[in-house]
Amino acid sequence: MFVTDSSRLETLRRQLGETEALIERPASAFQARHGRPMPADNVWLVQRKAERDALVKLSASMQGSPGRPCQGAGSPTAGPTTITIDTTRHRGTQP
Repeated sequence: MFVTDSSRLETLRRQLGETEALIERPASAFQARHGRPMPADNVWLVQRKAERDALVKLSASMQGSPGRPCQGAGSPTAGPTTITIDTTRHRGTQP
């Protein structure tokens, strides 16, 4: 379970900027090397964009309700937000 409040907003903004830069460097290098954008289904890119999107949601929720603790990725619900991460789909071995 993840809970935070607006006292961490600047840290989350910094982390968002770092995550966006982390996405941009390899995406630009891929474009330069292959002459086309990195595929949208690239597992690394998908995960980094999910992290970025969660930070954007959390930041927006914190700005919309300053002083209120935020749970999950800015979830407006009273309980925890359940997420599922498929760790077997992109591995080279079959179960």
